[in-house]
Amino acid sequence: MKFSLLKYSCVFMLILFSLETYSQEKGIKGYMKRRAAKKEAAIEEGRPFLSILAGPGYTPENGLLLGGGILYTFKTNPEDSLIQRSSIPINTFISTKGNYGFSAKMASFWFQDKLRFNFVGKFSNANDNYFGVGFSEINRISQGDSTTAYERQKFQIAPTVLFRILQNVYAGVGIDLNQSRVTELNPYMQQNEYYNRFGPENFNSGLKLTANYDSRDITVNAWKGWFVNFNATFFGDYLGGDNEYNVYELDIRTYHQINREGNTLALKLYGRVGTGDVPYEELSRIGGTNALRGYIDGQYRDKTGVYLISEWRHMFLKSNQELSKHGIAVWLGSGSIANDLDGISEWIPNLGVGYRFEVQPRMNLRIDFGIGRESSGLYFNFTEAF
Repeated sequence: MKFSLLKYSCVFMLILFSLETYSQEKGIKGYMKRRAAKKEAAIEEGRPFLSILAGPGYTPENGLLLGGGILYTFKTNPEDSLIQRSSIPINTFISTKGNYGFSAKMASFWFQDKLRFNFVGKFSNANDNYFGVGFSEINRISQGDSTTAYERQKFQIAPTVLFRILQNVYAGVGIDLNQSRVTELNPYMQQNEYYNRFGPENFNSGLKLTANYDSRDITVNAWKGWFVNFNATFFGDYLGGDNEYNVYELDIRTYHQINREGNTLALKLYGRVGTGDVPYEELSRIGGTNALRGYIDGQYRDKTGVYLISEWRHMFLKSNQELSKHGIAVWLGSGSIANDLDGISEWIPNLGVGYRFEVQPRMNLRIDFGIGRESSGLYFNFTEAF
């Protein structure tokens, strides 16, 4: 544990030192000032702007890693002063385990926000871990090369179109295409009943129906408002998929400004229920970068997953009382998995702390250190977890 804390501390200090050195070095400091002025002018005029950052990190599923990120923002109508800036954060990584991958997530606003187009794209090649399904199986398996480790590739493409039907109310459709392929098994998976039901390669395709209420001031980093979203995705062979199952998701978030701007209490309640023949890679999960940070993504999986997070986000003030570009976040959460909602009984804890650096107005780089049950991780990413 002492070694882990020392390792995380060294990585975190390296990131902070790099940022500080980058801003103070002679010559580079002048370049940063010119770039800041250029960014301010571009954003004020509604023009596109690109931010690029890189740094080290650590996640329990990938080990030590080097991550890179691109944040591209733009306005679909530069003359519309009220419409939000659309954003495309792209994150890539390569780790000491030989894992690599990238993810892109687009949120765009069109025609005075009467239409929204969202897109998620992911690919990863990794030495991963499979602990089985459900608490009873997961709790008796120890992580290791001969027990949980396996190699796999997977990708996901998921576009969604939403139409505004009432003020703050949207409804739409989308598709979800995903594939997973196991390239090397462990002895445990060779004998695991759930894994063998589906085999090493699965292609899944589904039609998604979605509806939400969204009163957030800024979707990527809200200071106030509500977001309530319901998705129902129906997977089957009508789009070429290998498995027939349904997934239902309920995502409830609320944001409350405390005393001043930049001081926010954010809460999220999330539930995901799968029915039918849900393949092992499509089961509900409660760990990873955007859920219970600090747990291995995929360690806790079953047909049903639920978690609750409360997070305090605080941006510091300059001496002139204006918001600085630096901030912190602290969160506390808990989650559970089961075959269905009635079966939920055991809960796992989660807490963490993070650093925030504003790379564009209301869009932050986040560095989070999360702690779970006998697990922890350091995450490097663009935009808030929720």
